[in-house]
Amino acid sequence: MNTGADGRRDGRKGAGVTRRECLAALGAAGTVGSLAGCTEANDIVDSPEVFGYQFPYDSETTHVGPWSTSDPVGFYPLIYEARSYTAPPQDRQLGDVVESVETEGSTATVTYAEGFTWWSGDPVTARDTWVQEEIQSHVSSQSGPSVELVDEYTLRYEFERPLDRPLVLSEVASGAVRTPVAFYEPWLDRIRDAGTDERESTVIENLRTDSPGLETLADEGLGNGPYELTEVSINRLMLERYDDHPRAADVSIPRLWLPVVQEVSIENLIKKGWLDGGSGMLGNERGSPAANLEQIARYRTTSGVKLVVDWRNDHLARRGVRRAILATIPVDDVAEVTNWGEPTERQTGLAAPAGRQWLPASVRESLHRYPVEADVERAAEHMRAAGYTRDENDMWRDSDGRRARLNIGTPVWSDYVSAGTMVESSLSRFGFDVSIDRIPNTRIYYEVSNHTYDLTLWDFDGRPHRAYDVTSDGATSIGYGVSDPAVETSSQGKPVEVSVPETPGDVDAPESDRRTVNLVDTWRTIEGPTDRAATVEAVSTFATWWNDALPDIYLNTEVTGLWGNTRDFAWPSYETDSEYGTAGPGGNPVFHMLKRGTIDSSTGE
Repeated sequence: MNTGADGRRDGRKGAGVTRRECLAALGAAGTVGSLAGCTEANDIVDSPEVFGYQFPYDSETTHVGPWSTSDPVGFYPLIYEARSYTAPPQDRQLGDVVESVETEGSTATVTYAEGFTWWSGDPVTARDTWVQEEIQSHVSSQSGPSVELVDEYTLRYEFERPLDRPLVLSEVASGAVRTPVAFYEPWLDRIRDAGTDERESTVIENLRTDSPGLETLADEGLGNGPYELTEVSINRLMLERYDDHPRAADVSIPRLWLPVVQEVSIENLIKKGWLDGGSGMLGNERGSPAANLEQIARYRTTSGVKLVVDWRNDHLARRGVRRAILATIPVDDVAEVTNWGEPTERQTGLAAPAGRQWLPASVRESLHRYPVEADVERAAEHMRAAGYTRDENDMWRDSDGRRARLNIGTPVWSDYVSAGTMVESSLSRFGFDVSIDRIPNTRIYYEVSNHTYDLTLWDFDGRPHRAYDVTSDGATSIGYGVSDPAVETSSQGKPVEVSVPETPGDVDAPESDRRTVNLVDTWRTIEGPTDRAATVEAVSTFATWWNDALPDIYLNTEVTGLWGNTRDFAWPSYETDSEYGTAGPGGNPVFHMLKRGTIDSSTGE
């Protein structure tokens, strides 16, 4: 950060208010937009040893916790110790607070490391996580593994069946340790003592609204990360190095400043150069970033956006119609307009990095590439092959004379609205009878989880252990919700027994060159502790079917990155940009790097 009279380390004059003076004013009164006259610096922030990062929430109403209705996912990973983190291409590695995870059959034993403490001084133990698991068993209707507290540093999980290690780790070592016994065990006691389902529900609802606020979190020392929350105001948060943390000696930057950006745009702070780092692409921000900010890394993720397809719509149950929809949509333009990343050519259910990790090159290169440019003539061929004809109004009708009606749902978020508009207009011009709803935030998760719409714009998790999980009914996966291989279809009308081309990519193969595969059985191979060769074969089978059938339609693989202040801070030098993608819960690489001390002041102090 800047140290000169106007925020320049070289002491030369510049225009405008100094950054440090403005930071000082932020802690006292007013918003960023009212700082035009501030002139007095402040020792707390007037130092090159302070790193600025956005806090995009209301500091007075934010409550932190797994069940909080205002849980700040863009903040809490900074103040808690991660149980694990992912490194490209999304391999999960244990965090320092977890000493080991051992599996034997359907049992997983998790041992927590000694030496970590909450800011209050209480030790971090397995009991903290056990309390979270116990409360969650009352909050959620979904069944999970049983959890036993073996001793103060050991938990034992018992699953219904043996699972592959990636799935075990995602169950027992994901997220962060963030439920201190001192705060949450009384809540567990209240839930257990409720006596009736109605009273229990009341206690849980109270927990959602009475999770610790930021001031409570700071005053009672309810965090455990290497940065301790020391100040909370309406305009800023301040964090300082927690000297009793096991990695305290590795933390390079002693203080963090988080301006509350509720009343000023993040773009404005980036333009002024007041933020020192962030995730994403600078090119996606409106306006011109300050000269001291540079795009440091760019990398693909294993997520993106797709059209969730509900096969209960008779039209969408036909493969030719699904192919026509894909051919009609300008996937390349959607990705460009929304800044969502790279358009999807190989429809496999896997994001591009996961495809490279799990599919043999011979399979990957053989899979069919769907053009990302709109091709209405090709789309019309698919419709005619599926038995559709155009009526006098150029609308498509099936062999029974029914119009091809589609109801699309999209979140109200601006990029999704832009994508939804492009999809709706493309399909309407082509001859589908289309309606579209912009789903408000208050209803989005209900509508998505209940599969209300024929086509829904939604995120996907493009890893095989997530995308192909037919037992999950979540829209980020294939969304089947089926665990019995004898079931014929999912609740969304998608088949369990499917036809798979013998040759990957042969999407026009006749039935004689196809085989029948049960997707539940295939998933059991993927989720189970089989050898890698068997897992790769099952993943390849699933990808080959998806490439042919298009159960859902992927639009893009997300491309994101990391940007930062390269004038005032020294960033680590890696061989490849993808190594900057390593992150804990929340997927924020800047937090991960700050907490591990790999970002340093360029002054070398």
